Amino acid sequence: MRDLNQLVLSRLSKKLNSFKKIASIVPPTEGWIGGIRSAINMSRKQLAKKLGVTSEAVRQLEKREETGSITLRSLREAANAMDLQLVYALVPKEATLEKQVEIQAKRLATKIVLRTNQQMKLEDQEVTDKRLKEAIEDATAELVRKLDKKIWDLK
Repeated sequence: MRDLNQLVLSRLSKKLNSFKKIASIVPPTEGWIGGIRSAINMSRKQLAKKLGVTSEAVRQLEKREETGSITLRSLREAANAMDLQLVYALVPKEATLEKQVEIQAKRLATKIVLRTNQQMKLEDQEVTDKRLKEAIEDATAELVRKLDKKIWDLK
């Protein structure tokens, strides 16, 4: 099962990497609907007719996009009305999903190892910094290998 999870993670990560370049594109200040509509010289009235709504409804639609309260359905309908395709994705802030998992796993591994080390200090069995680093790396690798759900419990 873990191998299947790793495979799914890897494949999805590769798909999402395609979106990395477009993730940095900043939408027009008036939003994509208003920006593209203006760029192709389509009036609100013309878009409204294609959507089967009023010009005021298109104005409100564009306003909702600007404020971030638009629905995906509305965006898709507006895109279709302008012969466009809505592209939607969640893109990792880190380089890949695997890297994101590794970073989160390292946070948990560090917390666990340092807590254990604190207990060992109390028992006068403290380990070296080198050994601590190795223990964190080993624990991180194990958490990543297992794709352990516990890594997401950290804030």
